Amino acid sequence: MTDLFAEFGAPVAAASIAQVHAATVVKDGIAQKVAVKVIRPGVRERFARDIETNYVVARMQERFYPPARRLRPVEVTRTLEQTTKIEMDLRLEAAALSELAENTKDDPGFRVPKVDWERTGRDVVTMEWIDGIKMSDVDGLRAAGYDLNQLAEKLMQSFLRHTLRDGFFHADMHQGNLFVDKDGVVVAVDMGIVGRLGKKERRFLAEILYGFITRDYRRVADVHFEAGYVPSHHNHASFAQAIRAIGEPIHGQPADTISMAKLLTLLFEVTDLFDMETRPELIMLQKTMVVVEGVARSLNPHFNMWKASEPVVGGWIRDNLGPRRIAGDLKDSLYAAFRLAEAMPEITRKAENFAIQLTEMTEKGLRFDPATADAIGKAEARATRWGRVAQWVIALTLLAIAVRLYL
Repeated sequence: MTDLFAEFGAPVAAASIAQVHAATVVKDGIAQKVAVKVIRPGVRERFARDIETNYVVARMQERFYPPARRLRPVEVTRTLEQTTKIEMDLRLEAAALSELAENTKDDPGFRVPKVDWERTGRDVVTMEWIDGIKMSDVDGLRAAGYDLNQLAEKLMQSFLRHTLRDGFFHADMHQGNLFVDKDGVVVAVDMGIVGRLGKKERRFLAEILYGFITRDYRRVADVHFEAGYVPSHHNHASFAQAIRAIGEPIHGQPADTISMAKLLTLLFEVTDLFDMETRPELIMLQKTMVVVEGVARSLNPHFNMWKASEPVVGGWIRDNLGPRRIAGDLKDSLYAAFRLAEAMPEITRKAENFAIQLTEMTEKGLRFDPATADAIGKAEARATRWGRVAQWVIALTLLAIAVRLYL
């Protein structure tokens, strides 16, 4: 420990998975204060048990409660499991910090701490110590002379920029993970949970938000069908009507009272009527948007979410759904065609092998190797054995019922 840190203090913050210590390192003869995040003992075993319990409940829901299948509880649990595994490998958190730092290096008013890779591993991540005021300390921010509405705007626009432009966002942006440094820059820490969106999901989000801003409900409905989120057998006009039922009441309210998070919640509720399945990749987005909006409202209860969002959302729409999108799609298509051409010899070889094997199966019949035949035999034996057990259980149950009726 003394080889890595000149000083190592007691925990200054703790959560269910990890705790943070203040420490000092010496680089080039200069002492620097750092934050060291450490995984707590036994946490992996505890989370493994909890996840297994979640799987059991999710599978029972899908099997015995058909309405729950639309919500895809097993898939949601799988997403939670992957998220938890990533959160408990601090090397991945360090990588997430590094990626977000690279994405935002030219962004105004937002940054993340620098990672000390020399002192980072699976159970430990060391990063720059942030001196600033937590966003949870609204009175402290006000006393320091910060413009709270401007901070709320920075936060919301930064989140949307990361989401739409990069498809990669900090998914745990609550007040305790957000600081304001002496220069008025928002600094986000603790990136154990992150979210990613593909191009299709980013377009889906941008067009939905922009469609509600411009009251183009038919476009919002069409995006759902184009993305494959709503089954094609449903009527576009009827779905647009349902979307209008959400949007029109909102436009009758003052802009500073409209909740973007509530809008998405109502949208997902309405889609239940049209058999839209839960999208696990959008759950993280919705949850984060609720949290970010809550932080912005805590800074300024009258914060105009739509006015702050329009420059980012509108800019993304103009850059990605106009001529630039066509050029980008053409570039992606050419790249895909190039990769296909590279892979064609291997595809041809595999197709030839498959054709030879199919011919042999046709002429000689289907044969299994000894190991496969043995496995099939054992599986059949188990199925037969459990079938007999089930028959005995049914027979004994019927006998018990008959005896009860007789008595």
